[in-house]
Amino acid sequence: MDTRTSTQAGPFPDVPAGSYQGWNRVPSAEDNRELTRTGRGTPAGDYLRRFWQPVALVSDVGDLPVPLKIMGEKLVLFRDGSGRLGLMHRHCSHRGASLEYGIVTERGIRCSYHGFQYDVDGTLIDTPSLPSNNKIKGRLCQGAYPTIEYAGLVFAYMGPPEPMPPFPVYDAFTAPADNEMAAYKLHFPCNWLQVHENGADPMHVPFVHALMSEVQFTRMFGAIPVVDNVETPLGFLSLATRRWGDNLYCRANDVILPNIAQFGTPFVRGEEEKYAVCAGITRWVVPIDDENNWTFGIRHFNSAIDPFKEGKRDLIGAMKTDGFGQTGDRPYRERQRNPGDWDVQMSQGGGITIHANETLVAHDAGVTMLRRQLARSIRNASNGEALPMPRIYPADRVVPTYVAEIVAAIPRHNGDEDQALHRFGRAVAQMLVETQDLPYADRSREIERRVRTLRAEELYA
Repeated sequence: MDTRTSTQAGPFPDVPAGSYQGWNRVPSAEDNRELTRTGRGTPAGDYLRRFWQPVALVSDVGDLPVPLKIMGEKLVLFRDGSGRLGLMHRHCSHRGASLEYGIVTERGIRCSYHGFQYDVDGTLIDTPSLPSNNKIKGRLCQGAYPTIEYAGLVFAYMGPPEPMPPFPVYDAFTAPADNEMAAYKLHFPCNWLQVHENGADPMHVPFVHALMSEVQFTRMFGAIPVVDNVETPLGFLSLATRRWGDNLYCRANDVILPNIAQFGTPFVRGEEEKYAVCAGITRWVVPIDDENNWTFGIRHFNSAIDPFKEGKRDLIGAMKTDGFGQTGDRPYRERQRNPGDWDVQMSQGGGITIHANETLVAHDAGVTMLRRQLARSIRNASNGEALPMPRIYPADRVVPTYVAEIVAAIPRHNGDEDQALHRFGRAVAQMLVETQDLPYADRSREIERRVRTLRAEELYA
């Protein structure tokens, strides 16, 4: 008997229990358009455009223009002769010829059809096919977006010019002192939300990555965790806490609105204590259109998150990363026998998952929280109201985040094991939030000190 607690009424409430109910189960065809549709003018699309989004790898940009599609918009990316990046609407505002065939100049780009030249901000600066005294230069411009290069990624702001938020530099980018970063991008042929929701679903980890087929991470990830979700100023922590021998392991995934998540590594064994208050991965899920997305990421290499140097930096880049099962390039039958994240997320009912056909259970509370936070923020944005989260920090302030991997020696004690795991996970979350304003080294030491003072008797009380 399935004793799980549902957090949502089943999608087919009038279907009687029993065998062979295929005829009676009529699935819905209507997706949750408020959250899934991201074209310009849609509520979610206009909301996502209010944040800096990665749109390409820096290494994608060579001597020729690069055609892109982001959130349904056809764009072109280039670097002009003076080294500046330009991101523009792809079709020339004169007669619509594609600027992917444009001529990159010392200053901006020139349309190859009639020679109109645009600066990187879209200003029309030359019209060689017209008399010098023409008035069109004061009336015509090309749609363009500001860009920033950071950590091997090109970021763009595609929202309203006022107010444009500062580019957020997260503490995971700058600490610990030996942190090195490598950028990657992956294509997922599905809606952006189902990939983003994976970061709020820690219960998939033991099944996809350890129990259902081959062990993809380490054996320790096969231990079934308890799951908690704790709101933060940026979104929420998706917590998975499990026991491994005499140790407790809390994996705190940092879900940051609107489409960012930070994770640890797949290399944790569970035998050694670990106090890593930093990221192994920072990830953005950016819609290409409503049935495809780019998953851009930064892999972090440092002595705290990967003390045994098990990450493989040479595997990070365009359409590749060192995590198992993140692309669809393995043979189909192999992916059937040993599916990874790419396979299960891509397969959730076609290009866009239909939420009305789901039956959510207790451990899906993180997915529910994410959808609720997004819906609230989308409605705030649509109504011209302030966004409740993420907290926006000034440009000169490093943004504190909350990702962590904590393995602590706390042996089993008399009492309810699941409740002890919940208490440990929630205690770690509270420590991460309470210490957010400390410098990195002080914060790490303080969290380790606090965890070491936890007593089994208190957790099992």
